[in-house]
Amino acid sequence: MFPSGFYRDENDELNVQGIKISDLTNRFGTPLFIYDTGLMKERYEEFLDTVKNVNGNIHYAVKANDSLNIIKFFGKLGSGADIVSIGEFEKCVAAGISPNKMIFSGVGKNKDEIEIALRNNILQFNIESEEELNDIYNIASKLKLTANICLRVNPDIAPDTHKKISTGEKETKFGIDIDDVARLYKRLYELDYINPVGLGVHIGSQIFDFSFFEKAYLDLKNIADDLKKNGYKVPTLDLGGGIGINYNSNKKPNFITYKKIISDIFLKSDYQLSFEPGRSLIAEAGVLITKVIRNKKNKGKNFVIVDAAMNNLIRPTLYDAYHKIELVKDKIGEEIVVDIVGPICETGDFIALNRKLIEVKSDDLLTIRTAGAYASVMKSNYNSRVDAVEILIHDGKSYKIKQTDTIQNTILKEKMVDFNF
Repeated sequence: MFPSGFYRDENDELNVQGIKISDLTNRFGTPLFIYDTGLMKERYEEFLDTVKNVNGNIHYAVKANDSLNIIKFFGKLGSGADIVSIGEFEKCVAAGISPNKMIFSGVGKNKDEIEIALRNNILQFNIESEEELNDIYNIASKLKLTANICLRVNPDIAPDTHKKISTGEKETKFGIDIDDVARLYKRLYELDYINPVGLGVHIGSQIFDFSFFEKAYLDLKNIADDLKKNGYKVPTLDLGGGIGINYNSNKKPNFITYKKIISDIFLKSDYQLSFEPGRSLIAEAGVLITKVIRNKKNKGKNFVIVDAAMNNLIRPTLYDAYHKIELVKDKIGEEIVVDIVGPICETGDFIALNRKLIEVKSDDLLTIRTAGAYASVMKSNYNSRVDAVEILIHDGKSYKIKQTDTIQNTILKEKMVDFNF
């Protein structure tokens, strides 16, 4: 039995499920994403224990990491899926998730996507506007198929998180104004081929102050309770995701406090609850291994140039995000302050700024922790860089889970025009 997560052996070298990270880089190269199914399973079971006493269903938020094998693994554990595009729908189908276990979220579902989802009997649409309802109604009427509709409520709550991942304020594009929800829910009952299934809320990601969850959930429940008192059925409440992850340590998410909040609010209710965790299930289970290319000094500034870049991990550039960074093989040495940067021709191409690190040399391996969510899924081929290799570790064995294009493969995707001058 292997310990879950990434741990150091007696020689201070990082391992996963009994395999040395250096052995994996010798085989697969760098940059290299490594995912540990042991930690994925542990986090899933902890979340399941958190919500099981309130009749909760888990729908993995595919946007966090849309690898087929990761979707499949959570599906095997019993999860459904929360999707935000028909591309994610197709990936989930390929990974073995039934459409009747999928929740289709997102503000910009186009008409073709709606039709495909309807024809495949998707579990529910979480809709974000009355305009979207009109589109779904028109398509459902034409197809003579029933659409299960959940209204996503915008409670105008601003959690203490990064502005770009806060979704519960009126100024954002997400959800229906809380003052319009009751009227719109009642309208659902007036439309043929529309089946009202409940209300939902998602106020953002990386939330550590759980009082914001408490307020949002209480607001949602109060609206639902009022609707039920007026004779309307509200069988489901979708509580979204957003539990904060500790990027600066290997401390697990605060499931205990979250469990208390949802239990206090919903334990005695008869609502079927849906939860859409993503980051909290997969973030810690992934690391990005990068190799030092060289050191550089510029007017007293120390740079460590590595072979991973913003095309592999854009979070530091996009969100000023912090990732813990450590040597794969620990060593004794002097700590200096460095910027850890990639090869891309942008000043914004950095992994960490002003970070203390033991002096490293060319070919040393660094581990970028907590890279399982919103890393590879946000990749690009900027500067004509190919993707990092991605592997999954399961039962002490390594599996390459994605075919990585070569530069020649990417060139062949383009069609040359015959210019005549």
